[in-house]
Amino acid sequence: MPAARLIERLSLDQIEAILDALPLEFIFVDHEDRLQYYNRAETRSRKGPADILGNDIRKCHKPESLPRTNRMLDEFRKGIRDEDEFWIDGLGTKLLNRFLAVRDKSGRYLGCIEYLLDFTALEKLAEAKKDSHRFSAASPAKAKELEEGH
Repeated sequence: MPAARLIERLSLDQIEAILDALPLEFIFVDHEDRLQYYNRAETRSRKGPADILGNDIRKCHKPESLPRTNRMLDEFRKGIRDEDEFWIDGLGTKLLNRFLAVRDKSGRYLGCIEYLLDFTALEKLAEAKKDSHRFSAASPAKAKELEEGH
């Protein structure tokens, strides 16, 4: 009897809670370019209408970004590339917007995820935690050298 896939051990409520607990926003767009999922619905930095699910992702983008969006999706679909990114800087935040192709084990394109990392929030967190315990993955000798500033 084949082993169960790890995801099958989780309930839908657990999966949703895990995805909402992640410290980033992401969406999933299927192979037909339709928005099928987004996490953190209540706290998203870019809130969209509740009825956007199932719609073509192009409806979520400004007209001037459509050529880039179309090219990226086409290249993902054709296997030319598997990732893309750009920065959104302004209004007091610095966001990294990344896109990753999602493929099954055979390489068939299933869609893509888009995720946003808020570097402004990460910088604030790093500052707030600067005196927290640190773990060094370096060897003990290298860690001592780093501590002494060599």
